[in-house]
Amino acid sequence: MSDQRRSPRPVDSDGSGGSTSLAEGGGESRAEIGEVADAAVALPEIRRVLVVAPHPDDETLTAGALVAALAGHCQLTLVTCTRGERGEMIGADLAHLLDDPAELAGYRAGELERALTALGVVDHLFLDTVDGGPRLVDSGMRWDEGAHLVRALPALDAGTDAFSVVPLERPVAALAAVIDRVQPDLVLTDEPGGGYGHPDHQRAHEVTMAAVAAAQHDPAFVAWLVRPESAVRAAQEWLRNRTDLPTTGDDGAPLTLPEPGGQLPSIAVPDATVDLEIDVSPQLPDLLAAMRAHRSQVQVPTLVGTAEGVPAAGWYALSNGLLQPILGRAWLRLAPGRGDPEKLRAAVGRLVAPAPAQTVDGGRWFRPAMVAFSLVLGLMVAAVGTAFHRVGPPWGLLAAFVALVAGGVLARTFVDRAGQAAFGTAAVIMVVVMTYVRPGDDVLVTGEPIGLAWLVGSIPAALLLPALLPKRWFADS
Repeated sequence: MSDQRRSPRPVDSDGSGGSTSLAEGGGESRAEIGEVADAAVALPEIRRVLVVAPHPDDETLTAGALVAALAGHCQLTLVTCTRGERGEMIGADLAHLLDDPAELAGYRAGELERALTALGVVDHLFLDTVDGGPRLVDSGMRWDEGAHLVRALPALDAGTDAFSVVPLERPVAALAAVIDRVQPDLVLTDEPGGGYGHPDHQRAHEVTMAAVAAAQHDPAFVAWLVRPESAVRAAQEWLRNRTDLPTTGDDGAPLTLPEPGGQLPSIAVPDATVDLEIDVSPQLPDLLAAMRAHRSQVQVPTLVGTAEGVPAAGWYALSNGLLQPILGRAWLRLAPGRGDPEKLRAAVGRLVAPAPAQTVDGGRWFRPAMVAFSLVLGLMVAAVGTAFHRVGPPWGLLAAFVALVAGGVLARTFVDRAGQAAFGTAAVIMVVVMTYVRPGDDVLVTGEPIGLAWLVGSIPAALLLPALLPKRWFADS
């Protein structure tokens, strides 16, 4: 994969509509218009991007949707610093890999290859292959007891070949050589805290910044992958308010939720320090496929779609069992002295066109409206079934049961179990009312077997059977 190249797609060179604004103003001279046009043409263009990730899966978990968006429009090169030899594993069938770091490294390299296919990345290399020297090995980590599952600390047993331990000069020289070969316009990597404190993430940041300074090529932009604190808090709150979350992971272990008001990882930064927000919701299916490719590291990845004002679009968990939101936005913070924020926004805006967010949840009024519709649907289906269940025995009864189950499934597709529960409750109430509050004539005779079957059978048909269907049938996956 390391020698392939994708030709960049043509990039619109006339900016973001500045000439239209000038025309609307109507008072600019030809000289002023020419000066603005020249400035627009002079804006840096992003044709080549370099992404530096510490381990296999970090390209996906930290920036997967953004990587897919950029890879679809320009040449994107991914450098992975280690092979994740000391990563934790999900699934009993893979536990044996923990005893053989070399086999584990090969397995995770295979996962990475499949993930990059999903993201559309065709130019990839491991950092230690640049100079052909000894392997740069995963350093490992341990959780900070004061911020469990949020902040990491260096492992106490990292070897001399660990990426965070080897002398800085070697990985810096290797990455500088890559920068000079690729000549990227934009370089992306972790923020100084390494996302959540992992020593390899911090070292990836350190190596990237030093390599940019050492390289002969000078990128127009160097940016860090960050998330505004307000968006992280809002996404966590959205996650805690969901009623359809899994309770156990792929390995059967219980899953937990972020604590309200708890400490945030270092990737969460003050809102005012964020320079660019990018809508990556169109790339979320690619991100989901990449997450599934990293089966040893990611569990229960699920998309339910974005909603107005909510940055979250789904969830996943790592081996620690902490559920985390999948985000429909990506955010960048420019490294000090490594580009102008306005020019970065203009350059990325010309490259990745804004796209409307997916609206499976649909905004503030969608959910209550769909619950109300499910109630009405339940009343209608039950009324029709009660009126016609005795037609052509037993076919009328069977058709009525099928209609109830189908209506419950349809309601569940609207707003998950809330819609299905509303439908089922309304349907059962209607059957009972039409049984004991007669509408002028007997439509259900409880003394007859067929009438009793409809009265009793409507409960599981409307309430139980649709609820037992697999959750994955009702997720945008």
